Amino acid sequence: MEKRGVSRPLVDVRLKQSAEGTKVALTCSDRTAVMSIGQLLPALRSLTNSVVDAAVQREEKASRKISCKVGCGACCRQLVPISVPEARELPSLIASLDEAHRDRVTARFKDAISSLQATGLWDRLRDLAALPQQERIALAMEYFSKGIPCPFLEDESCSIHENRPLICRQYLVTSPASHCRNPGAETISRVSLAADVFQALKHIEAPERDRPRFVPLVLAPFLKLEDDESGQAVSDWVRRLLAEIKRINDEKIAEMRSSEATRHQDASMLEQSVTPDSATDGSRP
Repeated sequence: MEKRGVSRPLVDVRLKQSAEGTKVALTCSDRTAVMSIGQLLPALRSLTNSVVDAAVQREEKASRKISCKVGCGACCRQLVPISVPEARELPSLIASLDEAHRDRVTARFKDAISSLQATGLWDRLRDLAALPQQERIALAMEYFSKGIPCPFLEDESCSIHENRPLICRQYLVTSPASHCRNPGAETISRVSLAADVFQALKHIEAPERDRPRFVPLVLAPFLKLEDDESGQAVSDWVRRLLAEIKRINDEKIAEMRSSEATRHQDASMLEQSVTPDSATDGSRP
């Protein structure tokens, strides 16, 4: 926990478009300052927002309309994976809500856990990250079939929108909103992003890079997580993040190139996305 009276450097990371292409700009009052990955979450949210904004602009130019809007909470009944740094932050986020809001959220978390225990999903979800991918997908679909709403969902809208998880920020579709109540590969058209910040964060924060960690949001307040002792210089965190984003994009490009030709447009978009070499460091806050 941050000590009172100790200020952290102002950090912001976001995409910037220019004639030379897409660059990632790091602005920090002291880029050599040592911070934990959890302390960088606001900057990672800013980066994700700028990635999503760029994708929305691209879709609109192509006359494809984003279906997601206030009051459409179908995806808020999916199994939402969050990174360990986000999971660590969740209890303090809940505690910061006004009393009435906090009581409602706490009650919904308890109701969700009761439902998971009654259906036998509680124990299986605790080891979600350790499961093979196909088993995770099957478990996620089983969870979705239970219709358990996110505890932060109110009036079919996110009640913590400014602090919502990275994965929620990244999830946009152009397919009809009605399809989201029964999602499938043939009915849902996800919006491609130039950078998957959530996936990159999972890898760079994990003690073992090849074993990325994440937990279901619905379980996060009830899990015992180790303290965050991941101190590194801000510029080092950003370099690692960009390197991981490039690695993830390279894997996606290879997969797309080896699959159907209709996916080549997405592959071309990823090839033009951010790389470690395109990072720019700013010394001014």
